Amino acid sequence: MKKRKSRRSGKGIIKGAPSGFLISLLVHAGAFILAGLLVVFTATQKLDKKFIAPKPVMRPKMKLRKPKVKLKKSAKPKAPTRIVTKVESASMPDIQLPEMNGMGFGGASTGIGGFDVLPALEDISILGSKISTGNDLVGVYYDTKRNRSGQNIRASVEEYRYIAHRFMRSGWRPSILSRYYKSPQKLYAKAIVIPETMATVAPSSFADEDGVGAFWLIHYKGDLVHRDGIKFRFYGAANEFMIVRVNEKIVLGCCWNDARRSEVIGNLWESSSLDTDTWHWGRGSVQIGDWITLEPGVPLSMEILLGDNGWSTGFVLGVEVEGEEYERSRQGAPILPAFKTDELSLDYLDAVYREQPEGEVCLTNGPVFRDY
Repeated sequence: MKKRKSRRSGKGIIKGAPSGFLISLLVHAGAFILAGLLVVFTATQKLDKKFIAPKPVMRPKMKLRKPKVKLKKSAKPKAPTRIVTKVESASMPDIQLPEMNGMGFGGASTGIGGFDVLPALEDISILGSKISTGNDLVGVYYDTKRNRSGQNIRASVEEYRYIAHRFMRSGWRPSILSRYYKSPQKLYAKAIVIPETMATVAPSSFADEDGVGAFWLIHYKGDLVHRDGIKFRFYGAANEFMIVRVNEKIVLGCCWNDARRSEVIGNLWESSSLDTDTWHWGRGSVQIGDWITLEPGVPLSMEILLGDNGWSTGFVLGVEVEGEEYERSRQGAPILPAFKTDELSLDYLDAVYREQPEGEVCLTNGPVFRDY
């Protein structure tokens, strides 16, 4: 007897399962497998690295301003505190320097003291030095042939001498000479000893390249002082004229001859000594001045006016101390020490000794007019 087939039995791939379901399952399984392979392949594939520069960043620019600092005007630095100690100096043995002989005129000989710092040779002339040592007469140069701008103006000997006379009569006021050319270069003199030389020495010494050696004036000014006190008088000779004023009073007036003296000095001063005009220094007759008394360390104002109208020139200013005895020259004149405000340099001495005749003044002895 044959068995009877069941109604649920079908012709599917898998027994007991519908064909559509199985197909769907296979499709999904294949998709998952394919997706898995794609993921694995993508993950394992190496990608090339590329560098991409970032975009530039725009930074805002700021304007810088200088800081302002306010300072108090009243703020002053404190003065440093000084510590003063007393140190006993060790005693030194006395050292005697050898005497320097043969440096004076007429056989006079003395030593030259001091070890001052001296100016260079090119800065020295017989009219003074371009560098001050602190105890000098300050000299100012004027050319009366030119105006203050340096242009030539009308000039004559008579007018030139009148200018000098008017300057002294006005009280030695520099404003009287303000209309004439004034050299910017000043000279500092320790002594007034200018041996006979060409009158061009004045403009060349004061660096006046356009000047001619005629109708010039030099006005020296300073202090007259002595450490210990002294009574003395000036002796002088000049070509063309030299006038000395102390404490606003003329104490010496020298001119080449009487005619010049009357035009330049006039009645402003006259010597009271009977020996005046007795001797000659250079080309000028020796004039003897008034007696002057200096108290110890007390300065008096001093001024000297030099002038020349051309060709040759020369000036000598000496000192006679009251009570001193001096050697005499062949013409009978006393060989006096030169007036000086400090010890004179060897360069200056050499320049003077080359031209100065013997028997006039000595530059290395006598008083030194300073307060130390």
